[in-house]
Parts: sequence; structure tokens; C-alpha cells
Amino acid sequence: MCQLQYTSGTTGKPKGSMLTHGNWFTAIHNECDVLTLKQDDVYLGIYPMAHVGLSWGIAALRAGALYIMMKNYDLEEYLEICENEKVSVLTGMPPVIHSLTKLEDEKISKLKTVREIISGGGPLHKKIWKEFHTKYNIPIINSYGLSETIVIGTGTAIRPEDYVSADKFESVGHPVCFSQVKIVDENNPKKELKKYDNGEIALRGPAVAKGYWNMEKETKETFLENGWFLTGDIGYIDKDNRLFITDRKKDMIVMSGWKIYPTEVEETLIHHIDVKEIAIFSIDDCHRGELPIAAVVWENKPQEKKLINFAKENLARYKVPKKIISLNELPRVNGWKLLRKDLKRKYKDIISKE
Repeated sequence: MCQLQYTSGTTGKPKGSMLTHGNWFTAIHNECDVLTLKQDDVYLGIYPMAHVGLSWGIAALRAGALYIMMKNYDLEEYLEICENEKVSVLTGMPPVIHSLTKLEDEKISKLKTVREIISGGGPLHKKIWKEFHTKYNIPIINSYGLSETIVIGTGTAIRPEDYVSADKFESVGHPVCFSQVKIVDENNPKKELKKYDNGEIALRGPAVAKGYWNMEKETKETFLENGWFLTGDIGYIDKDNRLFITDRKKDMIVMSGWKIYPTEVEETLIHHIDVKEIAIFSIDDCHRGELPIAAVVWENKPQEKKLINFAKENLARYKVPKKIISLNELPRVNGWKLLRKDLKRKYKDIISKE
């Protein structure tokens, strides 16, 4: 074992992933390959030092590139470093990429040396991805992996060459070197599903951790004997073998037997002109099991009624949020991963109190 990498615990108690030297060797190889890192590259890293995303920076060092670290993310400083240091490989995450789409025209040139930007840590809404691509024409390396796989040590990624065919701005790409991916039945991981069928994403490859530290039960449930790792994420594979993330297994909402995927609802409602950010979460309901609720950060003033009407026009009736909560910001881990469980806990009684 090389490292204990603790998960962020967005859906439960943090678990210590037992990562080996072989896991790390594979991850660094794959990240160098996906980013086509070279000695003359300048890499700007914003991921926390305790986060597995640090591996991208270590891969930059492996390639002999210059690795610049930001202690704390600040948009203005981020842009200044890009311009002054001629950054070629940029790290991002959905909130950062969203903020770049809102940048004033006179500041766009600060990213003129950037040839690619990484996105990870949560779903990148296709509206934001497309807006960024249109504005900058900088490929987003939309990647998929976990603490248990050292990001894309075993995982998938969209590469610049994928942009010719991946024009829907939704996929997290193909398996990287040494990686395998398949979709299995949520209740029976031995059953592999067909193309386009939603199920649990399973990964296999040499960067998958040995298991969870001192958590035998969880290890046995997640790390299968045949080498497959059950990610807890829901998705599907298309005819071109590209992976699409639908949602977290634990985030899926079941209302009166209907399955509601929060990310799908968010992908629709983010298109409303007044919505800046949105998170769909569930609260318990004794009659229907669960109810979908929307937490919204608005561009200007709240427009709850308009958003509900927009949802009714663009979603199946059962997917329409039963309540909208207006917030100044969404709860995130280090400004990154969305904490739906915090929303669920804080607003669990919001309808019963009315």
C-alpha cells in the first residue's frame, strides 16, 4: 500500500481507499497520456492537496512540466496566472467552468495559451459545456473516476479528438488505457446490461484500490472478486462505447414507484434564463416515498413560478419539483462537489411545516 485516500463522504461516512504503488503508477501514466503532457507544458492546479485530483499535478511533474499550485481558488488570480505564466493545461470543475462562460470579453484573452481544461468532481451540465466550447474553443477533458481509482487511473475521459463525434456535450468518454467499463443491474451486479440501458457503472483495471481500510463489509460489497469495482454511479453506454453519467445511485429519487434522476432534471432546468445554479434533492414523504425539491441560485431575482411552469413544459409531470428553495450558494465540498445530503438534512421538513 502507498496511500490511504479518504473519500469526500458526499453520500455517507468517508472511507479510506487503500491505494498501492501500482495503482499510482497506472494513474500517472494514464493522466500523462490523456493530457498529452510534455516538458514545455505549464499546468495550473487548483485541486486541494488532500484530494485525489492532486494526481493530475503529479502527472505533470512526471512529464517534466511546470506545476503551479494555487493555495485557494480565486477567479481573478486564476486568470492572472494563466496570462502571466502562459498556462497550457488548466484545471477546472463545473462551477469554475461556469464562471468562465460569464467572463467579460476583455478578459477572454487571458486564456489564450490554454490548450485544454480538465473538468471533474461532479456533472458538467451540457449547457455550460457547450457555452464554454463556443466561447473559447478549448477542449474540456471531461473525465470520470473516483478516489478508489485515482481519478482516471481506471476510468474514462473525453479527449480533444473526440469532439468531432461527441457533439452532444454530455459524455465522460471512453475507457483510458488499461481500463474496462460496463453497466450492470443495480440489484444484481452479475447481470450486464445492454447499450443505452441505465444501470450501475462498474470499472476494472490496475488502478482500482485494494479495498476500504478496516471496512470489510463495504469492501466485499463494492470490490468484487473478479476485479470489478461497483462505483455507486448510474449511467449508460452508447453505440460508440462512450460512457454517460446519469446520477449517483444514492441520489436517485423514487416517488410512487417512479424513478427520478436529479441530474436529468437539473440538465433541463439549468436552461431557464433566470437559473444560475440548481440542485435537485429529495425529502421523505409518507405517502409517496420521496419528493423532488429544487435548490436554486438565481441570476438575478427569484422566479419560482416561472421555473415551475418551465419544468411542466419540459419534463414529465412526476419529475417537476414539488418545491423551490432560493439560495445564495449551493453547499459544496471545498466549493466543488455538491452536498445533496446537506440539503436533504436541512430542508427535510420544508413541506410539512407549510
